[in-house]
Amino acid sequence: MAKPAALSPLAIYGMGRFGNALAGALRAAGKPPARTGGRDPGPAALLHKLKPGTIIMLSVRDDALAQVAAEFARLPGCKRFAFVHACGAWGPELLQPLAKAGAKTGAFHILQSFPPQGGASRVAGSWCCLAGPKPLLAKLRSLALALQTHPLELPDSARPAYHAAAVLASNALVAILAQSRDLLLDAGLEPEAAGAMLIPLVMGTLQNVAELGPEKALTGPVARGDYMTLRRHLKAMNRSQALAYRKLMVLTTAFAEKSRRITHSQARALRAVLFD
Repeated sequence: MAKPAALSPLAIYGMGRFGNALAGALRAAGKPPARTGGRDPGPAALLHKLKPGTIIMLSVRDDALAQVAAEFARLPGCKRFAFVHACGAWGPELLQPLAKAGAKTGAFHILQSFPPQGGASRVAGSWCCLAGPKPLLAKLRSLALALQTHPLELPDSARPAYHAAAVLASNALVAILAQSRDLLLDAGLEPEAAGAMLIPLVMGTLQNVAELGPEKALTGPVARGDYMTLRRHLKAMNRSQALAYRKLMVLTTAFAEKSRRITHSQARALRAVLFD
């Protein structure tokens, strides 16, 4: 096994959710960042304080990366540094102005959802998607290992699907839980209970998926072919809730049939209710 490359100094530009989590995780690992900062004092002031060869993590909004990259690219001496972004959907091409200026560029995306503050404890154990030229890639791999993440080199062609999967597993889950909470509120439950009672259920479901895999973890009326319960659910919902429920249960039915949890005839009966 090849020996990991020495850990390069790292500066973080942009202290949002990811920047804060990364800085905290580095400190916890005994590898504090060389510098942290953002729009104030700005790119020029940050570069002035860094040693050549430092990796600069651009931890800003995806839609701001092109502008930030252009700002750094206009600075003399930028080619003495490496620049890496934390966007999951794009590879190094998002930092093209810096590459044209002679700087090495890459991507370093930790597959995790971070809170507004803190979040360092969520870094270890997560997967980390890397991209960049070989010398920089070796340094990014060493950084990922120092953070106790699972490094994964991902080709640019796979990034849209990779990020779409992450959005479905994380962002869509939040929206589903919000709608589930609203159903409980409509049923007359107190807000405190409605906001809390689903969390243990979700945690238990995730634990089942981790231990059994999704095919065996699926429970509930679809996994039983229970179309009468689906019909009862739909009658308790308003139009927009029923629309979302139908779409999700159609996907669940297809998954249950594909994994042979239900028969074709059971799936047909479920779809008859869902498309009614």
